[in-house]
Formats: sequence, structure tokens, C-alpha cells
Amino acid sequence: METSEPEIVIYTEDYKPLYFPGEDGKISGTVTQLVQDLADDAGITVEMHMRPFKRGLNAVESNANHCFMALWRTQEREPNFTWVGPLEIDGYGLFALKGSSIELSTVEDSFGYSTGAVGGWTSTNELQDAGHPHLVLVDEDGLNANMLRSGHTKLWLGGLISAPYVAELEGVEIEKLLTLQTVELALACNSHIDQSVTDRLQSALNARLQKTPQNNPKRLTQ
Repeated sequence: METSEPEIVIYTEDYKPLYFPGEDGKISGTVTQLVQDLADDAGITVEMHMRPFKRGLNAVESNANHCFMALWRTQEREPNFTWVGPLEIDGYGLFALKGSSIELSTVEDSFGYSTGAVGGWTSTNELQDAGHPHLVLVDEDGLNANMLRSGHTKLWLGGLISAPYVAELEGVEIEKLLTLQTVELALACNSHIDQSVTDRLQSALNARLQKTPQNNPKRLTQ
């Protein structure tokens, strides 16, 4: 059946608990459900695909009707996409096994420790730019929990929301040693997307935010 509704293709990654592959083969997660609800509110059809971070982001950058769910909305990225947000407030920090003797006051304090990090993530790029000499790059964040448990790494550069969640799933007890940054997570769309589509999604999000008190315990502000 033909439809006049605009359609966007959304790429995402495995970033629990915000978006991840569900048992039924569909993409699950709190932000996944929010974006689907926004699309329903706005009368927009969406198609979602899960890919490794770099592959999904490359697809979004190459196709006008594509969006990535979701990107950290940094100053460097701001001009490169059309944004719908905030979908969540996240950030990143450095974690260690619970009971670790490691103490960190600054990011430079971490440079002497092997640190697991996902290649291509903003957090990883920031530490690479800062000159961290012992980053151990992986494609999926879950590998960081296992490397920490095995002693292959001593620190985990992870998301403030995702790292504790993933660690619990993997049966690894961790503690946050240092918060490095908090940042808005937003739907990042190709800059050539039909502006009316993202405007409708933003309007739908604004309407929901006005109705919902901003006391979500997951919204980390420290």
C-alpha cells in the first residue's frame, strides 16, 4: 500500500540499555521505544537497522534520509548533522573493578593503565587526542567488561549509563573512578534530510518533555 508519509532509515548500535538486539530479533531499548513513539506521534514511518558503530555512521553520512540513534551531541559534530534531542543525558567516564586500588583525579592519571575503549566513539577519540598511550580498542562495549575481569585491562572507558548496565549483565562488579564528561544524546540525521521530518520529530519530543518531569534518575548530571 502506498503512503505519503515520509520515511527515515535509522541505524543504531548495541548500546545497552538504550538500544540493543531483542530476543524477538527486533531492536529493543528505552531510547528505541522513545524514537518509535516520536515517529508514531509525528506520523512518520521508520525502518531500523543495527550495525557496528562505524558502519552505521558511514551509512548515515552517505544517505540523505538516514539517521543515527543516537549520537553524543558534541560541539565538533553539531554542524555535521540535523539533530532531534535530547533523547537522554549520557556521558563517559573511567571505570575499574570494584575494590581496585587505582585512584584517578585527572584523565592523565589513567595514562599508565591499559584502558579498554570502543573504536570510533567520541570518548575514545578524546582520550586518543589527549595522548593516552595504552588504549585497547574493541568493536563492542561488552568486550570491555570481559577484558577488565580477565585483567587484560585495568580501566574501562565507558558510558555513564551503559557501562554499569553492561557490567551487570556480564557479572562484573565495577566502580566509576572518574567522570570525564556529560553530554546530550540525540538522533543525528544526515544534514540533507527533509527538514520538515526532523521538525515534526522535534515537536513530538518537545511535547513529551513538557508533559514529563525531568527527574529521570538515569539523567546523570555530575
